[in-house]
Amino acid sequence: MAWQRWLVLTVVFVLMPGGMGHAAADKRVRIATLFDYPPYGFYKEDRAPRYAEVVVPPGSDAVGFQGYSWDILRESFHAQGYTIELVVTHWARAMASVKEGRVDLLYPTGMNTERLAYFSYSRSPINDAAFRVYINPETEIDWQGLSSLDGMTIGMVRGYNFGDAWAVQEGISKYPLDSIEQGFRMLERQRLDGFAGYETNWDYVLKEMGLQDRFEKLPEFGSSKEYVVGLRDNPTTEQLLRDFDTGFDLIRESGEYRRITERWR
Repeated sequence: MAWQRWLVLTVVFVLMPGGMGHAAADKRVRIATLFDYPPYGFYKEDRAPRYAEVVVPPGSDAVGFQGYSWDILRESFHAQGYTIELVVTHWARAMASVKEGRVDLLYPTGMNTERLAYFSYSRSPINDAAFRVYINPETEIDWQGLSSLDGMTIGMVRGYNFGDAWAVQEGISKYPLDSIEQGFRMLERQRLDGFAGYETNWDYVLKEMGLQDRFEKLPEFGSSKEYVVGLRDNPTTEQLLRDFDTGFDLIRESGEYRRITERWR
């Protein structure tokens, strides 16, 4: 019968690739981030698996995972109707995931000359980072910029960006670390001369460790806004970043951005 043929064709169209039902269900973005980056992204009550994947449809949240930057990213993409496939891991794996095409985007990511060669950046920053070196109070340094650290061993978390000036500084012995907490423990035990970090994040961890008054900070030696990024040669990157920026503008207009900022102040 004619109506039966019409029904079969309609069902086939909706279920086939490119059909309306498939398109609506497929507005997804797969994004990698860090599990240990408070207050921008971290697990509640220190329950932090080193790798997790979670699907977050519009109107929902990731159970146990929280943070200022996560709230901004989630609400921006949800405002555009995206379901987020969130991959939460450590920095090296997150970076490898986006470079190898296993995720579409990565956040939060600072900007430097090296990364600009292969990453496209969102127009809207998702947070910022001020670069400081933490030292023991008894350490005497006549601060004249990064060259004042020549000959010293300064800890840094693997893969973190401290700007071009830091990258070309060859007189510093840069000691790779796996976590912020590890760096402060080593500094406390005098196994490092200093520990380079992002002031907001590092201060948050110090407070959680009960060490907020234990160390001193050298003057800021740089800063960077951090963004959502994707590979330049990934054909979906530019559209996804435009959609994030549009969603970001929408949550600013709606007042959600202000509510998030006040929540994490």
